[in-house]
This record gives sequence, structure tokens and C-alpha cells, in this order.
Amino acid sequence: MIARNFALFYFVLGSLSFALPSQTCAAGRGATAPGTYRDWNGDIDEVTIFQTFRADSYNDIVVESFDSSGVTLPNPRENTYQAVQSALRLMKPAFIEGLQLKLRHKPADAGNVPRGKGQGLVIRARLSKLDPGSQAARYWGFGAGAVKIAMTGEIVDAASGKVLVRFRQERRSGFGAFGGGYGALFTRTVRQIGGDIASLINAF
Repeated sequence: MIARNFALFYFVLGSLSFALPSQTCAAGRGATAPGTYRDWNGDIDEVTIFQTFRADSYNDIVVESFDSSGVTLPNPRENTYQAVQSALRLMKPAFIEGLQLKLRHKPADAGNVPRGKGQGLVIRARLSKLDPGSQAARYWGFGAGAVKIAMTGEIVDAASGKVLVRFRQERRSGFGAFGGGYGALFTRTVRQIGGDIASLINAF
């Protein structure tokens, strides 16, 4: 009898240990409740929601900053140095383009709307990685040659200055004609991240 009860106890405990992780994963699929979610909606590496909001109540979205001070540049003697320098100038416009394409409630002009006209959201982004990879490795199909871009950022209520959401995302692109030019892959990758953040806003 005692042995049977112990067996039942371990069976229930084992069932719980399998159930809990699946509930945790499910919570991250488009969740908008306050909390920290990894692999949010299967798309974004990490999302921390401080305060929920209604996206359709905001008519302005401003990409305020695109801090690149945390990016490690290649050695100036390497052939990728100029490519990364050029890419830094393309990051913000490409991000805004990806954002505009995916936003459900489109502002008049994302990134260039004057403050003070209606409710506004501000996006502040910080680049933490801008890895050019290797065009030669991409040409031969090696995954190690992929371009990688990582960034962190926050979505802020413009009127109050409150941080509503923080995010961390990394994407990579490893394919293109003749190994993929650096500029094309950099812009494609950061455009995808812009689309990811639009999807995050659309969830609210």
C-alpha cells in the first residue's frame, strides 16, 4: 500500500515537472501581460513588459535614437571595416522601413513625426553587435559566414516618459547572390528586426 502511494506521488510530481515548462513557453506566445518572456511569440529573443498599452491609441511612432557605441568595429586593416562603417549609416533607415511595413496602425511618417501631436510612442534602440561574417564563407555555403545584428531597445510612452517594453533581438542572414554583399545583408537583417518590433507593437 505504501509503495503504491509513493508510486502515485512520483507519477504526479513527474507530470507536474513536464507541464510547467510548456505553460511557461505558451505564456510567451504573443503575451502582453507584464513579465519577462524569452523567445516571445517564437520571434523575439527577450521581451520585458512593464506596462500594457493600446497600440491603436497612439498616432505617432518616433524612432528616436540608434545608439551604436556598443558595437565593436573590425580592425581598420580588414576589408570588412569600411562595410561596417557604411552599414552603421544604413541601420536606422532600414529599421524604420521594416517597422513601417509591418505596423498594423501606421503612423503618418514613422521616425519623423513632430512631438506633441496626439499620443506618441518612442522607440530607442542600441546596437550591440554588427558582425559582417565572411562573404567567401557565405559563397561556399558555410553558416559561420552569416551577417549578424543584435540590438536592445525600449518602447516608451512619449507623454509620460515611462518605459512600457524592453526588448532584445538578434538576427542573421547568410545567403545572397555570390555570397551576399555586406550592405544588402546588413539592411535586410535590420529591416527584419524592424518588422519584429512592429509585430511586438501590433500585439497590444
